[in-house]
Amino acid sequence: MCIGDLTQMEKTVVSRTGLNSQTGIRLFVGFRGTDPEVELKSIIREFHIGGIVLYSRNIESREQLLELLTEAQAFARETMGRPLLVAIDQEGGPVQRLVPPFTQLPSASELAAQGGEAVIEWSRKAALDLGQCGIQINFAPVLDVLPEGQSHFMKERCLGSDPHRVAELGNLWIRTLQTNGVSATAKHYPGLGLAESDPHLFAPVIHWNKQGDMERALLPFGEAVKAGVHCVMTSHARYPSLDPEWPATLSPIVNTEWLRKKLDFQEVLFSDDLDMEAVSGHYSWEEIIRQGLQSTIDFFLLCQKPENIEPLYAALHNALSAGSLSSNLTRQSLLRIGRLFKRHGITVPIGE
Repeated sequence: MCIGDLTQMEKTVVSRTGLNSQTGIRLFVGFRGTDPEVELKSIIREFHIGGIVLYSRNIESREQLLELLTEAQAFARETMGRPLLVAIDQEGGPVQRLVPPFTQLPSASELAAQGGEAVIEWSRKAALDLGQCGIQINFAPVLDVLPEGQSHFMKERCLGSDPHRVAELGNLWIRTLQTNGVSATAKHYPGLGLAESDPHLFAPVIHWNKQGDMERALLPFGEAVKAGVHCVMTSHARYPSLDPEWPATLSPIVNTEWLRKKLDFQEVLFSDDLDMEAVSGHYSWEEIIRQGLQSTIDFFLLCQKPENIEPLYAALHNALSAGSLSSNLTRQSLLRIGRLFKRHGITVPIGE
């Protein structure tokens, strides 16, 4: 049967089903518990999400994690007709969600001190752990360039203050993960190196006082794009020299004009966690969705407060149903989303 053979009521159902699939698939969420029955299954059932983000709160052991993901994926296939994408922050050092006996990774600063061979060795070990558990996306590496000779809240998570060295080591990290079947994520675009406060708590304002500051920050991201990185994650900081009004996550100038056009990044763009105060504490869900879609965000992250999933989903659904995004932007985003799923052997019937 083709669409032309359907009754008006049936056409409406088809339209809503398509729109619902295009809405939920754009969400990556965190959840509570080590068993999918606690919360995750109800989220999958209600919102048909695109993926989940794992935290230490979800992981007790290798066996438990495998059981959780096996059950969650079976439920997703039954409920949505497709599996989930699964992501994690497995950077090393202070930010790694896999608990022992999983491999415990050195911090980025330690890897940088040891050199390229160490980056390759440890990122390969990380990819092996992730792949064996069915985790397809690592939110790493951090490509923020630190200021020289200054203390910084991101120091352990960064590869240094020389942008060329950060780019070199970052690309080794990216290529090793992706060669071993795990999509890498360059973050936090366009760079948190000059931030004086943590966006988990505040909204940093980064002043690039001269052209060289911007070039230093952007260089590793440009090189990551050339290396074929599958994903980029935004920063929630504001960059007045680029956009005096909106933080990077919500800025078409930062993302559409610079990342998509000038750096020529044509793959998936993740927002950083929208539960952070730097965004959710300053903007309504409607503003976040409107600006995020115009900024070519493909996946919206909500990692810490499951109660925020429903209002964000509603705002996203309303924006898409109202045609707030141009048909070309919608089509391009769905193509990017579909391409990431396909990289991991999943075909999703969206945008058809």
